[in-house]
Amino acid sequence: MMERSPYRRDRSPTYLRHFVIPMRIVLFLFVAGISLFLLKSCSPEPDEQKLFTSMCGSCHQVVDPSLLPRAIWEKRVLPEMAARMGIRAVDYNPANYLPPGEYELARAHGFYPEMPTVDREDWQTVRQYILDRAPDSLTLPPVGELAPLEGFVARPLSLDDRDGSLVTYIGKGEGGLNVGDGYGQLTRLAVNDRVDTLPGLRFPLVHFTASGTDSLLLEIGNIYPTEASNGKLYRLTDGNPEVVRDSLHRPVHHLQTDIDGDGQKEIVICEYGNYSGVLSILDPDANGDYRYRRLTGTPGATRVVADDLNGDGLRDLILLHAQGDEGIDVLYQQPDHTFERESLLRFPAVYGTSWFDLVDIDGDGDRDIITAHGDNADYSNITKPYHGVRIYTNDGSNQFTESFFQPLPGATRVAARDFDGDGDVDIAVACNFADFGRQPDASFVYLERRSPTLSFRAATTPMALDGRWLILDTGDYDDDGDVDIALGSFTLNPAPVPDTLARRWRQSRTDVLLLENTLEATR
Repeated sequence: MMERSPYRRDRSPTYLRHFVIPMRIVLFLFVAGISLFLLKSCSPEPDEQKLFTSMCGSCHQVVDPSLLPRAIWEKRVLPEMAARMGIRAVDYNPANYLPPGEYELARAHGFYPEMPTVDREDWQTVRQYILDRAPDSLTLPPVGELAPLEGFVARPLSLDDRDGSLVTYIGKGEGGLNVGDGYGQLTRLAVNDRVDTLPGLRFPLVHFTASGTDSLLLEIGNIYPTEASNGKLYRLTDGNPEVVRDSLHRPVHHLQTDIDGDGQKEIVICEYGNYSGVLSILDPDANGDYRYRRLTGTPGATRVVADDLNGDGLRDLILLHAQGDEGIDVLYQQPDHTFERESLLRFPAVYGTSWFDLVDIDGDGDRDIITAHGDNADYSNITKPYHGVRIYTNDGSNQFTESFFQPLPGATRVAARDFDGDGDVDIAVACNFADFGRQPDASFVYLERRSPTLSFRAATTPMALDGRWLILDTGDYDDDGDVDIALGSFTLNPAPVPDTLARRWRQSRTDVLLLENTLEATR
């Protein structure tokens, strides 16, 4: 069960009383008889290999047994896998790990079948195969040195006087920062430290597009994993939110842009969902309304970016999806404005892929992909050596190769910009599930590019300890001509932290850490 949060429960909203962090689940949702992970070893027996291949089909990326300790496989992951296939372990009840009512809803949608979907003997073979190859523990890399952060001034900002912090959105606002929180409140933090309360919603506000009279507010609905569809998209008109679309399935991100070039803006919505999910689009019509379309039936849709990836003059959609089948896909726009989906990258389900940025990091004129891997709130909450930041370089034909890996436990957000104005791309990283025992100040890391090759200097600030950074955004928040970094703290989290840090977060009352770039001041 989850650890007791440093956040005082008697002051939290009702929907947070049974909080589970809204991120991807380690296991894929097994349906229609496609129920098992594809597992590999160095020299599997032919019969075993055939069994694994036939059971997996097209589920998701390979998950090697060596990626998790044996005890976690045995006590948590394998029993859940079995339950998803209709095989119930005597000492395991999946309902005990879900918020009230969710197990019944999941069963109604077919995600915990009454009857086995695979042969029990085959399942026992697979189970033993995993346990025989899983290690006792994972070997962690040495703790790397973090240099002092240069070129930024750290400013802690507070939204209110509540214990803990529930920041769920950060973005550029007029004259400062717009901040959304777990109470549904939108707040503007001005450069002069003025705090303005803007329209509020009922549930957590997870995304805001500020564009004058056409500003959009996205409300997630249930912040914990659910099959209920009670998220909403609002338009902010004369200071009052009006519903544009309701019954969204845990939406977490949206994109408002003219995708098809007809002069009207479409709205693409990442409905993260839980066991199921959707990437949807709202097409404007002649009456000022929208037509709802499903682009993919993809659980874990997290972030979508529009870009002409293949250079044909049409804007494509680049999508990050998680919830077991972790990967980044492109939806190539066709001349008739439909989309054809193609996989760009796939990751093992334990990578916890949380965010990506699309940028030309090697200067060859095409788009490369930078990813953050570190969501760690599900079945295997341990420090993982394969979590961190990866750079995938593009060969010019949208074939991507991993060219760089920076181990950073718990990395959840990444942003790549030329922060220091020297002509190359640097990287800022927020790590909500950092290795707080061994290196707590690595909850924020700035990777400064040091050479034409992919070589970086890792740095941080002592004030990184003032919050538990879930989200990160960049922009010229102080209007001085350079790019600043803003971090949002989310301390209500099931993963344990040292008591000293929990106390510091309560006492600091820091909701946002603004790292003001001093580049202009030093020129």
